[in-house]
Amino acid sequence: MNADLLLHYANTLLIFTSLFFAFFLFYVKSNNKIGNVLLALFLLVRTVDIIPSTFSFFNFNPVFDILRMDIGAFFQAPLLYLFTLSIIYSDFKLSSKHLQLLIPFIVSTGLLLPNFYLENKSEQLLFYHNYTHTFEGKLSYILAHIQNLFYITVTFVLLARYKNLLFENYSANTDTNYKWLFQMNIICLLLFIFALIKNIYRFGSHFGYISTLRFSTSLIMLGFTCWLIFKALNAPNLFRGISSNLQLASTLKKERNNPKIELWNRQEEKLQEYMLEKEPYLDSDLTIKSLASQIQMEERDLSILINTQLNLNFYEFINKYRIIKAKEILEDTTQSKLTILEILYRVGYNSKSSFNTAFKKATGITPIVYRKKFQKKEFE
Repeated sequence: MNADLLLHYANTLLIFTSLFFAFFLFYVKSNNKIGNVLLALFLLVRTVDIIPSTFSFFNFNPVFDILRMDIGAFFQAPLLYLFTLSIIYSDFKLSSKHLQLLIPFIVSTGLLLPNFYLENKSEQLLFYHNYTHTFEGKLSYILAHIQNLFYITVTFVLLARYKNLLFENYSANTDTNYKWLFQMNIICLLLFIFALIKNIYRFGSHFGYISTLRFSTSLIMLGFTCWLIFKALNAPNLFRGISSNLQLASTLKKERNNPKIELWNRQEEKLQEYMLEKEPYLDSDLTIKSLASQIQMEERDLSILINTQLNLNFYEFINKYRIIKAKEILEDTTQSKLTILEILYRVGYNSKSSFNTAFKKATGITPIVYRKKFQKKEFE
């Protein structure tokens, strides 16, 4: 079976799954309707982009076909970027400022006006058949690749900031969104690399490799689509974002006039006393906002205190107390009937893997081994 036939089958399956998932996203009820629509539009643009190379009976007019190629080249990356924003920020909304994302497409279209769109039909046809070797065609491909690389890079930077915000503001292990968005961007980077190699061969003389590269790209895209479907169906609650008003503690510190060290010491003492007496860390949903409200301190000041003065993010700060509490319970032989699962819920965790990871990081051993160690001492 040759590469062209394999490509046909892979693209056919990709078109079917993409259309199925796109219509599902359009009609399913969700708290993140904007995100669903953006992802559906991405899948539809991707589908339209590969239909002509999959089904030979599609014979587009040259004008529509080049327009189709430009839409596929310049719309996919912005749509995925906007989708990422909609997942990260719970208050994300589309606005007029997002129209600037169309600039590369407008530039590419403008380049084609003199020698293609404004020419007569015969000249358009001639240009169309030689499109990949024209100055405008090559420039369009280069511009599309630069745009795609830009969005991939910007998304990695955005995700790094998102991860820091999560750990600075939430006590629960809430980085699930970050992990799968990071994985999504890695797949996009892989697709970008394959597309770049494919176009390098396309402009060169090694045409025999193009079908193989197209097939590889199609398989990655098919796996990507199936992975998205799996995430949507098995983890519908993933799509919970944070407020776009959240700022990193380092940024807050720059915006605020630094108070005297004595004030920081008083605030730190107040915080430590409250943590030991009231044990707010036992609440698995504790956030820096709710803790600030409990101790009657400005959220901004508390964030600066924990993240910059104590050199811990909020997640690490709360985990420190949870682990201390867990160690106390594990060391207490009168509570030996409590299971590890009961203990982790009691000290504020809601995930066994998160508890085991944090406990082992703090003590070097697992909770089970730690308990056995103290039980053994009791009987010696």
